[in-house]
Amino acid sequence: MNMTKIGPIEILMGENGSRMPFSTSMVVKGQHDAALFDCGSGVKAFQYVQNEFNVKAIYLTHHHLDHTWGAHLFADAEIYINPLDYKKVVDTNELVLAQGFPAVLSSEEIEKLVEAQRKQPFPGLDDVVDRKLDIKGTYDYDQEFVVSDSKVMMIYAPGHTEGYCLPYFPEHGVLFAGDFDLTSFGPFYCDADGDIDLFIQSAYKTLEVDAKYYVTAHQRGIMQKDEYKKELDGYLKIIDKRDGIIKRFINAGKHPRDLTKQGIFYYEEQNNRNPFYLKSEKLGIAKHLERMIKQGEPFEEFYREFLFSQNIKEEYIQYGRKLSNSK
Repeated sequence: MNMTKIGPIEILMGENGSRMPFSTSMVVKGQHDAALFDCGSGVKAFQYVQNEFNVKAIYLTHHHLDHTWGAHLFADAEIYINPLDYKKVVDTNELVLAQGFPAVLSSEEIEKLVEAQRKQPFPGLDDVVDRKLDIKGTYDYDQEFVVSDSKVMMIYAPGHTEGYCLPYFPEHGVLFAGDFDLTSFGPFYCDADGDIDLFIQSAYKTLEVDAKYYVTAHQRGIMQKDEYKKELDGYLKIIDKRDGIIKRFINAGKHPRDLTKQGIFYYEEQNNRNPFYLKSEKLGIAKHLERMIKQGEPFEEFYREFLFSQNIKEEYIQYGRKLSNSK
């Protein structure tokens, strides 16, 4: 287990280098109790936490499973999440909408998928993980409060999800940059509640924080601010690279049905074996097309053909979207 201490904060890298379906978690130790920020490190890490800390509270940055699945292992802890993602962890139907599955699957296919997920144990566990959580309450964005004797602020940073936030510990100079993770995969905004432009804005917002240490949720781990800042532009340029692949494909006159085979987000074989990857590929491309059209690119006809060829229901691409009757 890979663990690093910064003052009363212990940073627990996830199994397999914090690659999906694992993620980095953080424990804040106080005089009498401790708090856990995100729950995706792995069974060994959580056994260590259970043995060494009196965890009384869990703070989740957002609703994604790789950050929440371990919460049920801490039966005595009260669980908190941001107000925008709250309904997604207490209502499976709302979670499915936020993920965007209705855009690409029928109701019957979604029911089968949800049922299959209910029966699938998480790595390292004998039992299955219930996506619905018993939430004690929500926390406020951008307001400083005290957790296990340390000050923390949950900085609102949408784009990865609608409600995503960054735990910031000003006394210790630590920012949990989380899924602004600088990985070679690049930014993820491919759920229905993700947004490309908000992701970019929030990524640069991380640099406005007076932090010395930046902790990512996947692979990279702990970085100094200068190092994080140096790599952030290159990470965000992956968005431009994805735009470029789509533009070249369109300008070459290729058929929209083949655009999901170009490895823009995932390899074709990944999409073929995993409905989550294929959903994310389709929604991610649709979001790029919509954004380029707003920027003035003449891709409206191609976009319509893409939706038709991929059997994508436009009203579910963006969470909470309401289409006008003219469409």
